[in-house]
Amino acid sequence: MNNDQPPDLPGHWAVPDFEKQPIPSILFRTLCLISMGRSSLKHHWKSRTSDDEWDKQRKTFLDRLSNTNIAAGLVCSTSWTVFISSQPPLTSFLPYNIHTCYILALGSFAHALGSLLSGLAVVNIYEACDRIWVRNVLMATRFRLCSILLFISWPTVSLAISIMFLMLSLLIACYASGVWWLQILATIEILSWAWLPPLFVWCALEETLPRHLQPSKQQTDAMLPF
Repeated sequence: MNNDQPPDLPGHWAVPDFEKQPIPSILFRTLCLISMGRSSLKHHWKSRTSDDEWDKQRKTFLDRLSNTNIAAGLVCSTSWTVFISSQPPLTSFLPYNIHTCYILALGSFAHALGSLLSGLAVVNIYEACDRIWVRNVLMATRFRLCSILLFISWPTVSLAISIMFLMLSLLIACYASGVWWLQILATIEILSWAWLPPLFVWCALEETLPRHLQPSKQQTDAMLPF
């Protein structure tokens, strides 16, 4: 194990205090969650303790980003071949060639392409990085750190926007069709997905736990894997 790294988390890597800076704290945690899959960088900082830890963290990250690139490629091809370059077989049934749907499908294609390009760039750059250069150059200051995290998270953000645009294009086409049972199915589909994000947020918040199950701050710091 290499011992050329300070053991403590640097100040610019730490999450801002929520009581003093609530908005920067929320934004930084969100950025960490999207880019690294954790609500802070404590776990990521551990990968700087040795080359073995760095290789494990990099492999996990590249595998996750490769899955994002595959999904972006599928959305990109679907947006172009199905919704942009082809006509609907039954225009009265699903008119996805109307002006609004076409613009949304084009936006979906653009964001999927951007996700794929940025994802490939992140993979190539991250594979060529070593942990010392990342720590001392790429993430040496708070601004550089946030910029790199934003760059890392951009493939996921672009893919999410692309999927949302494509789903919205399909929903508009369903409601514009005038087919009542298709509109009902589209409404049921929206409702079947709408409850998932609020439920996840509710389950993830400690404040929603019963009082006797809420851990103390010391216990929380000890139990968090990140």
